Amino acid sequence: MFYLIETKNQLDKLELKLSSSLTRYLEFIQGNDNTHPQLAEIIAVYLDVDGEDFIIPLNHLECINWDKDAILNVLANYNFCVLDKKAALHAAPHISYTDIQHTIPLLDQHTTQAHQWYYRKFPHTKVNKMIPIGKHLERCKQKTHSIFQEYRGEVNEYFNNILLPVLHELEKNALKFNSKFDDYFTLKNKKFSIKEDHIYGWYNPYTTTGRPVNNFNGINFVGLKHENGERDCFEPDNDFFVEMDYDGYHPRLIGDIVDYQFEDNVHNTLAEIYFKSKKITPQQYKESKTLTFKQIYGGIDKANLHHPFFSKTQQFIDIIWDEFNKKGEIKCGSYTIKKKDHPKIHSQKLFNYYIQATETETNIRKIKKIQDYLENKQTRLVLYIYDAFIFDVSKQDGKQTLIDLQNILNDKFPVKLKIGKHYGALS
Repeated sequence: MFYLIETKNQLDKLELKLSSSLTRYLEFIQGNDNTHPQLAEIIAVYLDVDGEDFIIPLNHLECINWDKDAILNVLANYNFCVLDKKAALHAAPHISYTDIQHTIPLLDQHTTQAHQWYYRKFPHTKVNKMIPIGKHLERCKQKTHSIFQEYRGEVNEYFNNILLPVLHELEKNALKFNSKFDDYFTLKNKKFSIKEDHIYGWYNPYTTTGRPVNNFNGINFVGLKHENGERDCFEPDNDFFVEMDYDGYHPRLIGDIVDYQFEDNVHNTLAEIYFKSKKITPQQYKESKTLTFKQIYGGIDKANLHHPFFSKTQQFIDIIWDEFNKKGEIKCGSYTIKKKDHPKIHSQKLFNYYIQATETETNIRKIKKIQDYLENKQTRLVLYIYDAFIFDVSKQDGKQTLIDLQNILNDKFPVKLKIGKHYGALS
């Protein structure tokens, strides 16, 4: 049974049902599916309550629409399952959500022929306002049917309560761009992610290891190039950018896992092994980085197993590979990598996933501390790129702010600082 909520009496009955329901699923229907949720207009709310379907229209052309704030205040009294908590937080941050996407297999992109036609015909408008409300219902029902066939009620506390809220807060801090922007980037549609002279990124955490990909509206924010001038397009809202990045992060992280501590510069130490010399040239230092990552993730050369870092690393690879095959899965912090999801995986790839998962959880927990620390300051964290953290820094916050931020990150591993007036001028 489908209920379109357009009267006070219908809303009262829905509230009564919500108060006694066992399962509640919510989906916000945006004006356009391609718009960044921070900028999107919510035109309707879809609910699945104990298997019954409801749509509450907020701004749809063929419906009697409700005041958005009034409806959100009603929904704030309940917890809802959602397929994307981070997006839902952009729409209504004061509602309680449980993200279920990370606990179920990747879903197909559900659509209808009507959606396909309207998006071809009106790609740059608030097209969902024009699509019949019944077609939105059809698409939402397809999703919920697939979801509840797979969902078993699991909740990953770290993923739901730390990772997604952290990434949501990070996404709210848009990057300011300058007049050079249009010379380097062609967006699918500027309205999808740009407000005035600011652009929003989108961190997708629904990956094997939770390592977020930041690629939205035609821009890969993780892969912004330095050498061709792309980074010159981005400048601070405050006074300057500061990049804090870990020195030799992956080898040090692995060392921490396998109980080996680097006493000196990581790549210099390992270069001495590769080139059998205490005097390392700049070219050898550069080659050392490449060789190290090749060893770690492509297979350790037997000639280097005499060194404790490599021997301990190989032992660890063998241990987790054995456990993975015996148990059918391996735990890495809050993540579980399951053999059934990766039937063709090999030991080095498993190790790669393990390190990525460890890196991500370690960094996200630190970002949570950073966001809490910066809550009442003008300085903001505007970009996260795996081993690097880019801050938009205000002088008003004082020098101590940078010291404190560095201390938060530098609890185990050394952090390097670069400063510049735009992203491409960090030095």
